[in-house]
Amino acid sequence: MTIHDEIAADFSEILQEFGKPVQFLGRTLLALISEPMLSGELVLGGEVDDVRFTAKVLRSALTELPRSGQIVHWDQKDYRIKAVMNRSPHAIITLELGPANP
Repeated sequence: MTIHDEIAADFSEILQEFGKPVQFLGRTLLALISEPMLSGELVLGGEVDDVRFTAKVLRSALTELPRSGQIVHWDQKDYRIKAVMNRSPHAIITLELGPANP
């Protein structure tokens, strides 16, 4: 068993205990959700509040790798993937999420 296999097994147990269900590409996955970070973003016409947070998912739970711009549904709201942290062969993929319609 490699270190990446051990991390995957440990992270799977963490998700079973603390994971939150998110929907991605029509499937429900468990994700470890970070505390939301609120910041101001300058847009045409003024400033709007921008909420960002991360969702960490197990690579083996995905049927395809997420891409920026795709939608993740969590807590009865849609969020857009802003960035994907994906380092093969690491077992965990981190999604940075923000509002679907800023």
